[in-house]
Amino acid sequence: MRGFTLVELMVTLLIVGILAGISLPGYGQLMHRVLRQDARLALLRVQHWQERYFSEHHRYATSLAGSAGALGLPAHSDAGHYRLHLEVSPAGTGYLAIAHADPSGRQARDVRCTQLAIDETGRRRVGEPQGQWRDEDPDRCWG
Repeated sequence: MRGFTLVELMVTLLIVGILAGISLPGYGQLMHRVLRQDARLALLRVQHWQERYFSEHHRYATSLAGSAGALGLPAHSDAGHYRLHLEVSPAGTGYLAIAHADPSGRQARDVRCTQLAIDETGRRRVGEPQGQWRDEDPDRCWG
């Protein structure tokens, strides 16, 4: 008779289980990195439109959409993985554009890079879920 023994099947399942256990965490990290591109593109778009607005009005826009002095941009990234927020200095001479991972989405589990931000000088920042900014290595999340 031809066929597989129970021991051979169990060894095969064990090998498949080990390979899956090794590869799945790496796949999850790779997907977080790929989906961060959604935030990076949205923030660079906000930066571009802020500079255009500044060249016409000599101050930065105070909001993304909805009111006078707004950029006319949506409050979320194109793919919807991040929500966008804009903080502008009282004089209108500086801003911080922030992308927060959507708490109900896949990127909420990307705890190392929950928030990405860029300011008027092009300085890139990374925020933790608690709201603290880490500036020592922004390329880890921006790169």
